[in-house]
Formats: sequence, structure tokens, C-alpha cells
Amino acid sequence: MNHWFSPRPRERVEELFGRETEVRRLVNALESNSWVAVLGPRMAGKTSLAISSSKEFAKRHGHSVVYIDLRSSTTLREATERILRNLPKGVLRKVGTYLSTIKVKGFEIRLKPSASASGALEEALRNLKKTVIILDEVQKVREGLPQFLNALTVTFNENPELLIVFSGSYAGLMKKLFSQTYSEGLYARQPIEITLNPWERDVAERFLRKGLNECGVKIPEKELEDVFWELGTLPGWLSAYGLRRCLGDEHLKALYRVSESAVKEAKHELENLLEGRSLSAPMVMKLLSYGATWSELEGTGIQKGLFIPSWMPS
Repeated sequence: MNHWFSPRPRERVEELFGRETEVRRLVNALESNSWVAVLGPRMAGKTSLAISSSKEFAKRHGHSVVYIDLRSSTTLREATERILRNLPKGVLRKVGTYLSTIKVKGFEIRLKPSASASGALEEALRNLKKTVIILDEVQKVREGLPQFLNALTVTFNENPELLIVFSGSYAGLMKKLFSQTYSEGLYARQPIEITLNPWERDVAERFLRKGLNECGVKIPEKELEDVFWELGTLPGWLSAYGLRRCLGDEHLKALYRVSESAVKEAKHELENLLEGRSLSAPMVMKLLSYGATWSELEGTGIQKGLFIPSWMPS
């Protein structure tokens, strides 16, 4: 079976394509005892980079790696319970007084109603030894986020054997986690940022041709141009297209299905970017797409520097 276009995150650096520089930066950051934020648009390969690079670091230095997906955790309590669910039994015993339910094999971890979620989180993380925790989509935590960040800061100061890799969209993670609003949460412990951009065209073409060739699918130049025109060069969308072709979809059907998903994700990312901003922000975005200058935007009431970069031409 062809695993080139697998929809699952890559777990070994040897399985990544075209991200050698980013792997080296992430491993170096962990070796310098820094926390890391892997940023970028949807389908750029953030989770794959975070997991595979962390495991490469762990292999070299005798650490464990724990991956935690927080996209369905909207409160500090939910996030804490999900994190605890993924930690070793020995650590759970250390926080037993905070818990009302412990059923690790059934993945049931519940905090007592009166228990402090941030206290339980601090105690658990304080007792982790030589561990890299990957917190994916942590920006989804809306209720109790400052307390969540404070717990991480306390752990940073008290447990040098714990390293954390954050992963999320640039618009969501940077705005929620490391913006001015929440800067007090991490104090001076802001992670090293590694931003994943779309591939260069030649890298994307080599990836797609190599994968399709392995499953016996020949792609004409015209179809290749269609793919890059519709999907761009983000690894995830190219992989989704390639997988559909390898599983028997014709070019147009595969392209339509993947393009449909890409449009929905782009809309979601734009909503993240605009969340909490001025009511005129959507109109500003529309005008910018038409190439508007600052003087043409003044009528919307937007303030320069809050939404529009200061270098924008007037």
C-alpha cells in the first residue's frame, strides 16, 4: 500500500518532505531548552513537523513525547482533563487528590467539582520527567486561558525537564496565545516561532509526481497546472488530492472534492482572523482584496496600526 499520501501525521523525520530546515530549527530549539510554537495555515504540515521533530529530539536525548489534541477542549477544565488522560499512571497518582474518576484504559479522567484545574495541571506537569508535550490547537481553550498559560509558566520555572511544543494556525495561536492581550500569561517565556509556509512550486511538483508515480498514476502537465491553480502548494491539500487519485478518482473529481474542503478551511481561517476585531473588519478585508489604499479605507472607520499595517501606502 502507498503511504506517500497518508492523511495521518508523519511520526518520523524521514517521512517528511521538503521540511529539512524546519526540522533542524525545531530540534535545535528543544536542545536549547526552549519551548516552540509551530505556526502556519491549515494543511501546512504543522502537526507532522511537531510530532516527527519532537520524536527525533526524544530519540537523541532519552525523552518521551506526548501529543495532545485540544481542538475540542474549550475550557481550562476540559483541557486539563484531556492532558491528564495522556500522562503516565505514576503522574496521575501524584494528582490523585484532585481526581474523582481514574480509568486510564477507558480514557476517563475527571476532576472533582471542587478541584482547581490549574492546580491539578501544575502538579501533574511538575512531576513529568524528560518529556516533550505537544499541545495542538491550544487556542481553542477560550475559558480560563490566562490561568492555563500561568500554569505553564509556573511549570517552566520549576521543571526544566519538561519541554512544550505548541501547534496551531498563525491567525488563531498567535492572536490568542502570544498577543498583547495574553502576554502576561507567558511573561518572558514566549516560545521560539517556526512558521510553515506553502512549498515552493518545484518542491510541490516533486512531491506530487513522486507520490503519484509510486501508485502508478501519470499526471499530465495540464492536470498539474490545474492542481496548483486550484489548491496552491500546501502539503496537506496536495496530499489529499494525491490520495484520491491513488485510490481511483479521476482528476476533476479529486480536484473538486479537495478544492471544496480547502475553501471551507480558508473561510474558517478568515473567521479566526476577524474574530474580536472591529465590525468594519470584513469590509476592510474585501476592499484590501481589490487593492485599496489607506486613504480609500478611512471611510470604514478602521484605525491604522490596529488592523492595517503601518507600511500600507496612502
